[in-house]
Formats: sequence, C-alpha cells, structure tokens
Amino acid sequence: MLYVFSKSSIGYSHIKEKKKCQDFSATYKDTERTIVTCCDGHGGKKYIRSHIGSHMASNAIINVFNSIHPSFFRLKDNEIENKIKLSILCEWNKLIEGQMSYKSIKKHELVNLDEDEILALKSNPATAYGTTLTGALLLGNKLLVVKIGDTECIGIKRGELVDIFDSSDEPAANVTYSMCQDDAFKYLKVKVLDFRDLDGIILCTDGLTSPYQSYDNFKKSFIKPMINKIINTNSLSYIDEFIDDIATNLGVGDDVSLSFILSDNISKKYYK
Repeated sequence: MLYVFSKSSIGYSHIKEKKKCQDFSATYKDTERTIVTCCDGHGGKKYIRSHIGSHMASNAIINVFNSIHPSFFRLKDNEIENKIKLSILCEWNKLIEGQMSYKSIKKHELVNLDEDEILALKSNPATAYGTTLTGALLLGNKLLVVKIGDTECIGIKRGELVDIFDSSDEPAANVTYSMCQDDAFKYLKVKVLDFRDLDGIILCTDGLTSPYQSYDNFKKSFIKPMINKIINTNSLSYIDEFIDDIATNLGVGDDVSLSFILSDNISKKYYK
C-alpha cells in the first residue's frame, strides 16, 4: 500500500488580508495510476485570479496524466519531455480560456492596478492566472514528474533528499517562472524515474520550506519526523493537522501545500 497525501491550507497573512488561498494541491488514484499535484498561484497585484490558475494547473496535470498509457514510456526521453510539456501547456490554456469565457475579467477586479498592469493583462489575459505547477504520476514502476516555477519537487531515499531537477537556472529572490509566460514551454521541466530507486516523492510550496530556512533543517525537522510518524501510526491524520497548524500559526504566514507518494517498502531505520 502506498502512502498518498495532499493538503493545502491558507496562511495567516492571507487570512488577515482577506485574500483567498493561492495554493492548490490534489491526489488522484485508480487501479493503474497514482497522481499528486502541488501548485502555487503567484498572488501578486496583477495576478488577480492566480488562485484559480493554480486550481486549473492541478486539473491540467491530472487530465494529461490520466491519458498516459504505459506504452508511452517506450518513447525516447526527448519525445516524452516535449509531448508532456506541450500537453500540459495546451490543457492549462484550454482550461483558462474556458474559465474566461464563462467569467470574463470585470472592472472591479482591476481597481488596484495601474495602466501598465491593465495593459499587460489585456495583451496576455492568462497573466491574471499566473501560477507555478508541479505534479507526479506513478504508473507501474515509472515515475513521471513535471515542474515549472519554485514549487519544490524532492525525492527521498534512505533518509536523504534527492534532487529531481537542476535548479541552478531558476530565478533568484521572489521571481519565478510561470505557466502564464509566453515562453513557458522553455521553462517546463520533465523527468522520468524508476520509483523503485526512491522511498518517495514529495511536492510542496515554499510556505512549507521557508520556516525551516535550509534544506538540511527541513529534512531533519520535518521530513524524517513526518515519515517516522506515518510509519509508526500507519496514519496521515497527524500531517493533515500539522499543515493547518504551520499555515495558521507556526509558519511565515504564506499558504502551505504538501503532496507526496511514499513507498510501502520504506524502511523505518532511515527516518528516526
């Protein structure tokens, strides 16, 4: 039995500002596949519907990953990468266009924007829905992972964190790549892994990692205790409550999201 989880919780700064939760995460599971998603809407002034954008990003991942047949992994790596990137982008844009046709942007949504920001929205309406995107599909022993932006995608193995993607080309500070960019295809990343080489895959937003200040502290103070608790109790209720607590009390005030797939063969001795 796999341990599969997703949870998003609104941060206390957004509650105070009466903003909506910008994060969205989800799980999907059937007899063949397991999917987890974790997406973070930008929440800045011009991203007036980024809370919807993150929801649509999660839906796009699930829709595309649900269409994948095991034979898809017989393709060459570059073919898999290009097909997934194009499919995800097309699906997200289709969902955004459908949402806009149902509910066009109204004047009251633009009252806090200056002329340049309004012009930018008119030239690229998808900007209103700006979001990061991260998702993972487990199909058989194949693990397919897709990512754009600063949402974390971390493998774990024998108590250590495993880099899934090279992050050296990511922007610095609070800048991140986005699904709403005209050149988003260029910055989407795709990887295929053998799940048997990992103990699990963890996706999370920076609202969860930021309070720990470093990856080493995140591993020691969150990842290992979390997995130890799950193994010992065979329950996910503890982590469900903790995500709410770190969002509303213990963290930096940002929205918090966590999704993961953990192997049922995970060894307790590495997570003490």
